[in-house]
Amino acid sequence: MLLFVSKPCRIKVEKGRVVLRTHDGDVVELGSATYDSVVVATRAASITTAALQALAARGIDLTVLGPHGMPVARVYPPIINKTAATRVAQYQAILDGRGLRAAKSILEAKVRNQASVLRYAARSRRDDYYALEAENVERVADDIRRARPDPLELRELEAHAARIYWGAVAKLLEDSGYGFTGRDPQGLDPFNMALNYGYGVLYARCERALLLVGLDPYAGFMHSMKSGQRTLVYDFIEQFRPVVDKALVFARPDVSVSNGVMDRESRRRVAQVVMRALEKEVPYLNGKATVDDVIVRKASELARYLRGELQEYVGFRARF
Repeated sequence: MLLFVSKPCRIKVEKGRVVLRTHDGDVVELGSATYDSVVVATRAASITTAALQALAARGIDLTVLGPHGMPVARVYPPIINKTAATRVAQYQAILDGRGLRAAKSILEAKVRNQASVLRYAARSRRDDYYALEAENVERVADDIRRARPDPLELRELEAHAARIYWGAVAKLLEDSGYGFTGRDPQGLDPFNMALNYGYGVLYARCERALLLVGLDPYAGFMHSMKSGQRTLVYDFIEQFRPVVDKALVFARPDVSVSNGVMDRESRRRVAQVVMRALEKEVPYLNGKATVDDVIVRKASELARYLRGELQEYVGFRARF
């Protein structure tokens, strides 16, 4: 389970326990039985080295988010398995095309999940417009499935689906007061800012999952490798973005933006919406699992595929 902290706080060891104390008196004990990850989203936080050591010993990683939601620092325990074999296989997959085939499957899953969001909108709004747009997005997913594993062609298809999808989302939010007209990562309207922050929370979970299974977050397949860029995380996260989209579209959290940054309370509200979505159980294989668990399982499947233990990698398909 993830603990999201937005209040000024101090994390330290007290009588053998790792304790987080906020400045207004809240106290949380960080035990591995309850939490596997702590995300700190405030500049007014401090942690002792003893607490860092204790968190690592308990298998708990700590992530610090910047004001826009992207992780800026991470401390994680040295419990990664099969790292050498997995990373050698990962680097080979960049050269032999297997990595790009996995990225193609992830992209297809993302677009099908976008269609699933619109089908949910059609049911909840009782409006055939969203059902028709879902069909249009689904057809693009079919095109991706049939396409060659060529980055340029796949990006063009992804962009085509995005234009349809975000146009429909903008219509969904016409009465929200957000002023959202389409997806723009640099946009300063409340909903684009909320999406950026929500994706940041999701990003932290995806990066953690990839690290736990021994993959190199800096060596991606679709996103070109750049110094300091976690391109595999950028590839892997795509299949889960629609989970965040749906949660924020239908929760419509109050968001206040000043000087291009959401205030602390807005960040807390957005994070709560996203965390609830990640903790929700969804159909998976022959049973159910939380989205958070699915993220770890799909990372494990990706590592197994790259090592040659699976014939193909199948992206996560959400059923909203």
